[in-house]
Amino acid sequence: MKHFLIILLLVLSIEGFSQVDKRKNATYFSKGIECKYKEDVQGAIKNFEDALKFMPDDAASMFELSEQYVKAGRMEDGFAMIKRAAELDPDNKWYQIRLGLFYRNMEQFDDFIKVYEPLIEKYPDNIDLLTELIDVCLMTENYDKAIEKLNLLEQQAGANSLVSEQRIEIYKHQGKTKEAIAELQHLIDDNPDNTRYYHMLAKVYMENKKEKEAVKLYEQIKALDPNDPYINISLLEYYEKKGDLDKAFNELLAAINNKNLDFNTKANIYDYWFNKFQESKNIDQQALEAGKAFVAAYPDNKMGYLVLASYYMNREEYKPCRDFALKALQYEPTNFAAWQYLVLCDGPMKEMDSLRKHSVQALQFYPTQPVFYWFAGVASAFDKQDEEAIGYFEKGRKFVTDRKLLADFDSYLGDLYHAVGEAEKSFDAYDRVLNFDPDNALVLNNYAYYLSLRLERLEQAKEMARHAVELEPDNAIYLDTYAWVLYQKGEYEAAETQMEKSIKLLKSPDKTYFQHYADILTKVNKLDKAEEYRNKAKTVE
Repeated sequence: MKHFLIILLLVLSIEGFSQVDKRKNATYFSKGIECKYKEDVQGAIKNFEDALKFMPDDAASMFELSEQYVKAGRMEDGFAMIKRAAELDPDNKWYQIRLGLFYRNMEQFDDFIKVYEPLIEKYPDNIDLLTELIDVCLMTENYDKAIEKLNLLEQQAGANSLVSEQRIEIYKHQGKTKEAIAELQHLIDDNPDNTRYYHMLAKVYMENKKEKEAVKLYEQIKALDPNDPYINISLLEYYEKKGDLDKAFNELLAAINNKNLDFNTKANIYDYWFNKFQESKNIDQQALEAGKAFVAAYPDNKMGYLVLASYYMNREEYKPCRDFALKALQYEPTNFAAWQYLVLCDGPMKEMDSLRKHSVQALQFYPTQPVFYWFAGVASAFDKQDEEAIGYFEKGRKFVTDRKLLADFDSYLGDLYHAVGEAEKSFDAYDRVLNFDPDNALVLNNYAYYLSLRLERLEQAKEMARHAVELEPDNAIYLDTYAWVLYQKGEYEAAETQMEKSIKLLKSPDKTYFQHYADILTKVNKLDKAEEYRNKAKTVE
């Protein structure tokens, strides 16, 4: 209430208005203040507007009204009101500050500076005003004025490393290398134990090709603090720039082993190095060394184990790759890369029980990842669990976005549906593949063969088998299928020609091929030869 009485007396002191107008203005102003503190924006607006009806040049009401307009989203009205208040009472600091902030928010930075510079002259001890002006000068790249105000800030607040650092950044932007070096040297002189400034100065030297000066500073850093968290990174950059990659990598290893450097920085420099030099002839050996370093430094973190798993995967050494992936999962059971390494190792190792188990476990964490449905389906099919395999492939294909991968799912489904006797579903799956990839030789072959067994669409089967052979003319399997389709169509001589090619290309005896050849030879009346191949078929397991 005391606050309201003071405001009332101020308002009543304004000359040029009748006592009645003054009292009404004061009443509405007081009500506006009450609404303001109750956060009743619309009520405050109405009362301040009513106050102005009785005293149109009441700057105090304009000031309050500008704030309420902003809260109501009426930015233009708020700006107009504070601009008028500042014109009526140019000596009021608060009016000028709010006007300046409006200009800043509207990105009218020149106008902001025009408002704030007189304020700073009038209130030289107000650090907040000075800081806001410096921010705008930096934002608008008005560097000379920023330097001028930073110097003033230092006079008012005393020497400050933050002020010095801002000056350094400005000098660097301006290309004033000498000034930046002098400022940094001053910081080092004032803070001889703070290695951060040595790093900053060394970086400036490096950027300006003054490598000898930079190395001297790095030596000083190591002397001051052998476990400085960033010395290895600085030296890594130095040696990399010089082209001495062996020494640079040694610094990377030293950084990993540096207990004072945080883990995220180590992980970042690892990613940087192995992304930049992934084509280097030494990269595999470096991955091995980095992985071992991470495991030694962080035995309870997945990072090193994943690095080593990647190393052994690249070398197709699946047993150690899987072991390290399992180790990574001990510390992060949901890690996608580790689960992926597991299933990629189980397959080549022909450990189908593990492949099935790991794929199903991974799906608990990644139920929308088709890769794990794929391997679960493959493992189930290998174990002759065809219905189960179909379930995994049908679920997995719903999450596939890559068209080629989807064709792989459908190709497998075509084979599986045939195996369980669902021919139409098998042919539908094959059709989906061929609609996308009409030159898929495997699907062309299988589709043609299964049609021939059912004596269905033999002309289409013939064309598919012919195209498969055209794509892979030395494939004994595809030649056998082509021959068998021709046989089913009654084209026996053509069938004999294709079957002869298939038999010649066989790498080992095959009962089915010999039986097919015998049947075809019988139809072309080569009975003795047919009997020979029937007998051969009987000797093959």
